[in-house]
Amino acid sequence: MPSGDALRVLITTEFYLPFQCGVTTAVLNEIKALEVLGDEVRVLTIGNNKHSFWDEEKKCWYIRSNFPSLYKDSYASLALQDKILEEVYQWKPDVIHSQSEFFSFLFASKVSKKLGVPIVHTCHTDFVSYAIHFTRFVRVWNFFAQFVVPFLIRKASRVICSSDKIYDLIKSYRIKQPIDRIMIGLDLDKFNKTLSKEERRSIREKFGFTDNEIVFVSICRLSKEKSVDQVLSLFSNLDIPSSKLIFIGGGEERENLEREVEAQDLKDRVVFGGEVLGSEVWKYYKIGEIYIGASLSETQCLSYVEAMASGMPLLVKDDPVLKGYLINDRNGMIYNSLDDFVLKAGILASSPELRAKMGDEARKTVSRFSLSIFGEKLKKSFDSAIRGRNNG
Repeated sequence: MPSGDALRVLITTEFYLPFQCGVTTAVLNEIKALEVLGDEVRVLTIGNNKHSFWDEEKKCWYIRSNFPSLYKDSYASLALQDKILEEVYQWKPDVIHSQSEFFSFLFASKVSKKLGVPIVHTCHTDFVSYAIHFTRFVRVWNFFAQFVVPFLIRKASRVICSSDKIYDLIKSYRIKQPIDRIMIGLDLDKFNKTLSKEERRSIREKFGFTDNEIVFVSICRLSKEKSVDQVLSLFSNLDIPSSKLIFIGGGEERENLEREVEAQDLKDRVVFGGEVLGSEVWKYYKIGEIYIGASLSETQCLSYVEAMASGMPLLVKDDPVLKGYLINDRNGMIYNSLDDFVLKAGILASSPELRAKMGDEARKTVSRFSLSIFGEKLKKSFDSAIRGRNNG
């Protein structure tokens, strides 16, 4: 198919609506970016249901779950003979964009083989970081990460990575397929919106924050690999008058965090805002002064980039994934130890001028992550995969 033609793109993923996570956001951003370019996009995922079905509103096939789940809020299926796949075959996608190496990749492979269309695979996950969820089956997990994941990825025609960190991970798999480095795409218009003073004050008052308080914000899934326990621990060491911390998001670690807050007598300083609608999340980046993070499992820095697009200075743990995103002491700050964190948190908290300057620089940095640029780069990768398959 000639470059530039409209494509039918099938996205396969383990995580999709109604579940909210970074992969879900990445898929939604991709759909928006490709549809602007005239492509037709549909999704195939695994649902929490004993029957497969098509959701017209979400443009998604939900394959029935028939296998024990490996990870909370994700579902597993080996229903590779399900009749609903006939609908996928009849739709005849031009290319399959796989976003997960788990069970949904098996469906991507089946559709690819049946229709003779290429798979382009995006690596989102640093599997070593997720081993903490499988301590009872660590040998099985290590086998999966070291042998099964590379085996599946080799079935793709091309591979996409969004950071140097994930590029190095892919290379460690000894992948020979072409690797396209494509930074994540972001709906910048959403995060560039202005939150009125009245609404900002209203949201802050809902959580008990006054106008003169310094609010540290963490927006992510409350799970072990996000190191949210470290975020709480770091914040508990701050001696900054009128400082507060808010966690936005849900997850299995919330109860543990709440118990720790109770044990450390931090209930007056730490707030749990819970999950918010994807359409509303931009507001919560704008209610605070500093974005805080401690995760070393990031592969695409989505929440960091969203915070930057919102004009928030970052204060995050040093990690190779930050290369290309964060310029230390210019659009945010990196810390390497508790003392380093305490020092830099104090500097940011005491200087509204510095926060504003870094916030402006952060907005400039992420301007290159627009959906239009993202969509064009994806199209090039897809076109190359299609030409390679046709010429092969």
